[in-house]
Amino acid sequence: MSIIKQTPVSKRVVAMLDGESLLNDATALTLLRGAIVATAATFTLGNFAVSFSYSVVIALLIGGVIGWLNLVIRKRVTDPTVNTVMSFTVPFVAAIPAELVGASGLVAAVVAGLVTGIRAARVLSPQNRLSDAQNWRMIELVLEGAIFLLMGLQISSILTDVENDDAGIRTAVLIAVGALVITILVRTLFVAVLLWFLARRSRRHARIRPRMETIQERLGSPNDILQAPEHPSGLSPTKSPRYVRRVTSLVTRSLADLDYFAREPLGWREGTTVVWAGMRGAITVAAAQSLPSDTPLRSTLVLIAFAVAALSLTVQGGTIGALVRRISPATDQAAERERSVAERTRLFALLKESADAVPQPASDELLNGDDTAEETDDVESRGERFEADKAHRIAVLVAQRTALLDARDDGIFDADLLENALDNLDATQMALELRGRPSS
Repeated sequence: MSIIKQTPVSKRVVAMLDGESLLNDATALTLLRGAIVATAATFTLGNFAVSFSYSVVIALLIGGVIGWLNLVIRKRVTDPTVNTVMSFTVPFVAAIPAELVGASGLVAAVVAGLVTGIRAARVLSPQNRLSDAQNWRMIELVLEGAIFLLMGLQISSILTDVENDDAGIRTAVLIAVGALVITILVRTLFVAVLLWFLARRSRRHARIRPRMETIQERLGSPNDILQAPEHPSGLSPTKSPRYVRRVTSLVTRSLADLDYFAREPLGWREGTTVVWAGMRGAITVAAAQSLPSDTPLRSTLVLIAFAVAALSLTVQGGTIGALVRRISPATDQAAERERSVAERTRLFALLKESADAVPQPASDELLNGDDTAEETDDVESRGERFEADKAHRIAVLVAQRTALLDARDDGIFDADLLENALDNLDATQMALELRGRPSS
């Protein structure tokens, strides 16, 4: 993914590849585990399907519970160092119980991470989240490098074992080339079908958009919603406002999705990028090394996996940048700047609205420059006013962060713009929290 993000590729493509690397890898390793188990017993497709479904469903439940408990506990831990150390244990706390009940520990760990990632900005302090992000980036880099380092240390013995198996290094490399070609062809076919399906969905979106806009206009008058024919009968008055808020959020999110899909369409250029960006890497090598030691021709399989990863990273990784630049269409820079300015204006308006909704402190008149009172009051009074002002500023930042996160859930702003705004709020809050009382 680091290679792709350095190219002028569509943000939608980047999001697709990010999601694929997260979920598909976990699914693939779960399937591999099921295949290994199937070789040790009588195999039937039905039993395998049941086993796989059980493994995934139980892992989803365990991962969700562990992710929720993780946030509940870490919310009460204020030390960023301790909080980060606790975050390192979460994948294991999710994976081990899942493995003990025969589910996929990897899927459970991924789900726990997703729950934590989605809710962390609402629950954890900026200091804790910053510490998490920095340390986890380091861990990710170290682990990915360690896989290839270990492989490099083992390559000599693997080559010797391959020769002893009479498989031959040349044969293994040829198989790796064939496997990589087949992988690319299968991926091409899948992406072609996906693009066809998305094109049909885009036409459907164009047909339903006027109806969604009409519903959004009616949301300005909640009574119209509650009296609409499609409104569920028997809804109590106390639940009506909640129903309107739920409908409002759903319609807003749907229209934002329609705008996003129209602004970031997937055509043959994006499809080509998705196909060629599907590089094999550390997960491929790790999967091969997870094979049982008594697997026939294990060393040959590990060498094939390593060759596939090396060829993929060299051929695809080495050419993806040039390919994307070659096929990327010319963009209207003026229109992009205009859209960016308009989106920033809407975001700043949201920040101002959420800040204005926070009540001013009772001592507001003393916080805005009453120099005479400032000189006559004692140190304790100035300290109290300082703390009141500090608490008010933090409350404003919390309200603004909540508004931005709600906007994120509704999908009404660009992800990079939102991330930058949230980072600025975090930096401002951390600076405020580090400020001490003024000296006498």
